[in-house]
Amino acid sequence: MAACAAPSHSRRVAVLGGGIIGLSCAWRLAAAGHEVTLFDPAVGGGATYAAAGMVAPASEAVFGQDALLAVGLESALRWPRFALDLAHDAGCVLELAPRGVLLVALDADDEVVLGRHARHVERRGCHVERLTSRSARRLEPALSPRVTGAVLLRESAVDPRAVSDALAKAFIARGGTVLPVAAEPVVRDGSVRAVRAVTDLPGGAEAGAGAGPQLEVDDVVVAAGWRSPASLTMLPHPVRVHPLKGQVVRLGVPPGTLGHTVRASVRGRDVYVVPRPGGELVVGATSEDVGADLTVTAGAVHDLLHDAIEVIPVIAEAELRESTARLRPATVDNLPLVGPTCIEGLLVATGHGRDGILLAPLSAEAMLAHVERRSPPRGADVLAAQRLCVPEEHS
Repeated sequence: MAACAAPSHSRRVAVLGGGIIGLSCAWRLAAAGHEVTLFDPAVGGGATYAAAGMVAPASEAVFGQDALLAVGLESALRWPRFALDLAHDAGCVLELAPRGVLLVALDADDEVVLGRHARHVERRGCHVERLTSRSARRLEPALSPRVTGAVLLRESAVDPRAVSDALAKAFIARGGTVLPVAAEPVVRDGSVRAVRAVTDLPGGAEAGAGAGPQLEVDDVVVAAGWRSPASLTMLPHPVRVHPLKGQVVRLGVPPGTLGHTVRASVRGRDVYVVPRPGGELVVGATSEDVGADLTVTAGAVHDLLHDAIEVIPVIAEAELRESTARLRPATVDNLPLVGPTCIEGLLVATGHGRDGILLAPLSAEAMLAHVERRSPPRGADVLAAQRLCVPEEHS
């Protein structure tokens, strides 16, 4: 269906949540001329703060999740333009590092799994370069001599904290407003009318009848990560987004120690090491379905460091700079929810799981289209949040 023309008037939009997805949506909406207010008491402090920043759909591809791989590849194509536009609006340099991702094997069994993964993504149009163990170590001398083979994927990475800071600056530069409070939608007669601040609005905004301070809006975008369901209780069916805990470690090494992102499986545990400019390495990440628990555990840190050292032995001498736990918003079908719900003016952008950084450009473009009542961009229809309004099937 052809996209309809964008409305000639600006819409008043509230975005609830200032992670990578909320910020990206808010910035694109403000840049398009809409009046946007973002609500979050800790912008950039959620899952984005701990993310590794891989723009790597092929290396993260999972068998049976072809729809997620397809939207990931579509969004990755949009990242270069997204980064350029963001750097322009924020007035900063933003690196989209085209280092590539090395998937490495440490034994014969790993090589079988690696070969299967390579064939899987090749069939879906991804460029794959197979390397011998010698070629892999020539490319990355820090790799363990135990490496028996590798696959190189031409994928990228960004620094999520730098991206988050740039998005906040770009959003404000485009006329957006950030309010450091949480808020919730106000729905009357089947459509969104306003947002209600959980705490007092700065500037003494007027309170609604029998409620807390309110701001009248045309649309509300709920992008509050794993907390999004709490803002969507007015929908006829529960929103199945739940927290999935991830723990990461940041290390300091001499600059140039590692040039590519390296991923491996060590005794059945997946580990990745992502280099940052200046010598920082990000090692992650666990995936723990333990509820809203932000505890950094000794066992998880031990496993991450042990497995990273198995693949890159020099990490044993690295400086331990930080260990962090955050909660990713996961859905039951592993696909994000982006778009309108069955309540007029209530939209969602959540459930991105491990792929918030990767899917930010496509999600933001889709949200802009939905707010302007246009068809979403190519590939984004699979993210349709209208599936929220389908009752759960009971066995």
